[in-house]
Amino acid sequence: MAVARVSCRLILLVRRHRLISLKFDYGATFVTGENLLDTLRCPRCHTRLNRRQNSTAHETQDNELVCSQCFERFPIIDDIPRLLLPPLREAILASGTATGIDKQQVNTALSFGFEWTRFPEMYKEWHESFLKYMHPHGPDFFRGKKVLDAGCGNGRFAYYAAKYGAEVWAIDLGPAVEVARRNTEPVGNVQVIQADLYQPPFAFESFDFIYSLGVLHHLPDPESAFQNLLGYLKPGGEIQIYLYWQPEGQPIKRWLLAFVGMARQVTRRLPHAFVYALAFPAAVAAYGFFVWPYRILKRVPGLGKFAEKFPMKQYASFPFRVCVNDQLDRFSAPIENRYTRKEITDWLIRAGLEAIDTKPVFGWVGSGRKPVSASVNR
Repeated sequence: MAVARVSCRLILLVRRHRLISLKFDYGATFVTGENLLDTLRCPRCHTRLNRRQNSTAHETQDNELVCSQCFERFPIIDDIPRLLLPPLREAILASGTATGIDKQQVNTALSFGFEWTRFPEMYKEWHESFLKYMHPHGPDFFRGKKVLDAGCGNGRFAYYAAKYGAEVWAIDLGPAVEVARRNTEPVGNVQVIQADLYQPPFAFESFDFIYSLGVLHHLPDPESAFQNLLGYLKPGGEIQIYLYWQPEGQPIKRWLLAFVGMARQVTRRLPHAFVYALAFPAAVAAYGFFVWPYRILKRVPGLGKFAEKFPMKQYASFPFRVCVNDQLDRFSAPIENRYTRKEITDWLIRAGLEAIDTKPVFGWVGSGRKPVSASVNR
């Protein structure tokens, strides 16, 4: 495994109003070609893959991976292995068609692909967000670990996991992988893969840590996908997931979510560009009714506790475009599932995990450890 000492300074201009300067200096473990073949497997038959050079191919598709058993071929386009099986591959990469659950997944992947191509920014605030979602794991936890980002979106969490010394394998189903590759390229130790969470293209028990933040609740069968991920976690490894909550004892939030749920019956069927336009006034309304009043009231003596009960207060710590991004997410995602704390805890119990925990972080963050005695026999 090649190891390099990296010292660089990245300056990203995010729109006209925000400049981010990210400095890092760390020991980075790069994903090599040999490591690629050691880790990846055919998503159909779970056999090793071979890399085949194609000197006649277009420059953006200069080689491919071929299964040594079923001979399924997977293109590598723009340095991203596209490990999808039909009909998902044709539906996503070649404008084909899919039905049933596959169609639901394709619609979701394309919806989020649209979203992340319009909101690719890497804000400095993502660092604090990363630490909140990963708690109790701090920066030192990631050093030297092999990590799977199951549903990487624009790559913001993969970026920080890699920054802290992890070897990160980041997968997503749709066009968001293009954004993730660009955003994680500076750290050098992230391999982005286009793949299906229901058929991850990896050797079993490959990862020390798996996280899936804000993804599972958009799938047709979230718990099944969660259970499936556990097969790729090493015994003794840990998994951390974030899912939307069904607020308990918070009537205002429940009312708002009920209203959003009714609106979604219409908006999720509208063209993405139309919902994108609606996301801006929705974000303005969120700021007008909740974010700005929260900012004011939390500074008034005696009203701090009252202010903390405001819904959507988290956007007070982020740029306005983050709120716009989330409104697009909220109203355009084809599938949205919400859970109580007990339901997430029950997931962890049924999975047979140890040291389980479910805590609120503007939703539920569930975590647990795979028993050392557990092993996959497949």
